[in-house]
Amino acid sequence: MSSTSQLENIPFASRAWKLKLLLLCHLIATLLIASLFWPVTKPYWNAIDIAFFKMVNSTLKDRPVWQLFWACANHRLADWVEDLCILAFSIAHVRGAHRHLRARKISELLFCVVCIAATLYFVNRILFRHNLDIERLSPTLVVEESVRLSDEIPWMKIKDDSSKSFPGDHGTTALLFAASFSCIAGWRLGLLACLYATFLCMPRLITGAHWLSDVVVGSGTITIVCLSWAFCTPLFNRFTNRCEKFFNWVVSKIKT
Repeated sequence: MSSTSQLENIPFASRAWKLKLLLLCHLIATLLIASLFWPVTKPYWNAIDIAFFKMVNSTLKDRPVWQLFWACANHRLADWVEDLCILAFSIAHVRGAHRHLRARKISELLFCVVCIAATLYFVNRILFRHNLDIERLSPTLVVEESVRLSDEIPWMKIKDDSSKSFPGDHGTTALLFAASFSCIAGWRLGLLACLYATFLCMPRLITGAHWLSDVVVGSGTITIVCLSWAFCTPLFNRFTNRCEKFFNWVVSKIKT
C-alpha cells in the first residue's frame, strides 16, 4: 500500500488546505472558550465544575487504599509509567502494520510526538503560563471541606492545588495524544487511547488540582486548534513523507 493510499485512510490528513474544516475547528474552539468566560454561560460552567469536583473528590473520604491509589497516580513518577503505556500504544500501532508500511507509521508517530511537545512548550508554557498568566484557583482552594491528599498522605509529594489551574497540562497532553493517535491508528486503538486519556486526566481532577473546565475547555480548545493546523493543512503529509523517505534511505544504506 502506498503512502498516498495510507493518507486517504486518515480522516483529517490532507495534501492540501482544508479551509472549511480548519475554520470550523476554530469556530468550535472559540465558542468553547467563550462559554467559560461569557457572563451568561459562565455560571453554568461554575455549577458543573463544583458539582463534578464534589462528586469525585468525595470518593476519597475515609478510604485509605483509594487515597493511596490516586496519590500514586498523581505523583511525578507516575508520568514515567504513563509514558511507557503511550509507548506500548505506539508499538502496537507499528507492529500491526505491514512491514513495508512501518517506516510510514513511525513517521506518523514522530509527527504526533513533535506536535504534542511543541504545543505544550509554546502554547501551555510560553503563551498561557508566561504571557497570559491567567490566575484561577483550583478546586481545593475554593471548595470548603474538600479532601486534600497532601494532608491525608503528607509523606508523598502530591499536587492538589494551583493558583493557575487553567489550562491543565496533563489534560492537554492526554487530549492531544488521544486525538492525534486516533487520527492515525484507526478506531480500535483510537478508542483505547481515548479511554486511557480519560484516566490520565482523572488524578488532577479527583485531587483538586484542576477543574473539569480546565480540561474540557482549556485543554480541549488547545487540542482542537493545534490539531486542526496539523491535520487540515499539508503539514502532516509533508512531515511524514520526508521522515518516511529518510527512514527508508537509512534502511537501504544499512542493507547495502
